[in-house]
Amino acid sequence: MRTEPSIPSFPRKRESRNRDNRLDSCLRRNDTANDHVQTLSNETVLVDYGPMQMFISAFENGKPLVKLAKEGAHLAMQVLDDLAKFLPVIKKKSLELEVNEAFPDVIRRMIDATKKMVEPDLTPLAAVAGAASDVVADFLISQGGTKIIVDNGGDIAIRLREGEVARVGVKTEIDAESPTYLIAIDFTMGIGGVATSGLGGRSFTKGIASAATVLSERASYADAAATVIGNFTNVQDPSIRRCLAESVYPDTDIVGEWVTTKAGRLSQEKIEEVLENGLSKAYSIHQKGLIKGALIAVQGRVVWTDSLQPLLKKL
Repeated sequence: MRTEPSIPSFPRKRESRNRDNRLDSCLRRNDTANDHVQTLSNETVLVDYGPMQMFISAFENGKPLVKLAKEGAHLAMQVLDDLAKFLPVIKKKSLELEVNEAFPDVIRRMIDATKKMVEPDLTPLAAVAGAASDVVADFLISQGGTKIIVDNGGDIAIRLREGEVARVGVKTEIDAESPTYLIAIDFTMGIGGVATSGLGGRSFTKGIASAATVLSERASYADAAATVIGNFTNVQDPSIRRCLAESVYPDTDIVGEWVTTKAGRLSQEKIEEVLENGLSKAYSIHQKGLIKGALIAVQGRVVWTDSLQPLLKKL
């Protein structure tokens, strides 16, 4: 375990914490598909559709493949429509579900990833952003290109051919403007997904981590694991405020679960306890072969699994 001193953070506008849970209401629109897809100046394609903001980059030996990225964008919108149709399924507890071959690909991936975490409170929605990224990235790499990056609100799917490298910034505050660490990922590492969870993010958390970042073979696994590890960064303290999830968002998928709304300043002893709780869970998931490693930040303190030590570069 390694620790770092306090890292400054920079504020930015936060996205809605319930964004992943509002698929039903956000998709009731009749706009044409092209209204939701645009090519940015760096030749990345942005999909802005309902609750989804996905950035898609496709390259072949350094050359941008914009047309291919746009194909991925239209697939992403279809994925979101599939999710809306299966809301009654994906709001159930994952351990009560089976991976049904009749389900769309994204639904199967969500169920698979969250079931593997073996946590009774998880629903498939805990892996929704990562699973959507995986679906798009797998399609794109099958169609050509040597480097694919699909960033779905910070849950990132990466697909690399031999000789390619992707560089991913890791933040220690989920709403920071700039990353604190950099990880260079190459074809040999078997890393296909990076995801982050934490207090102040798009979805509810039971913990107080300012960031819990996970690397895995798949973005869906990274997403689900980041949720679980973030939830385990927990401790009892009067400065931590919690409420029932449905009191904030009545249509939540985790009715009856207590979630964190605010964490005041903790003692160093409590911070150490929180970090140890999160790191212990990260090692448990890592030992099952589901993730490649994890980094956890709590109130300026940062720890990570030994597996990340050779990969992290301080910025």
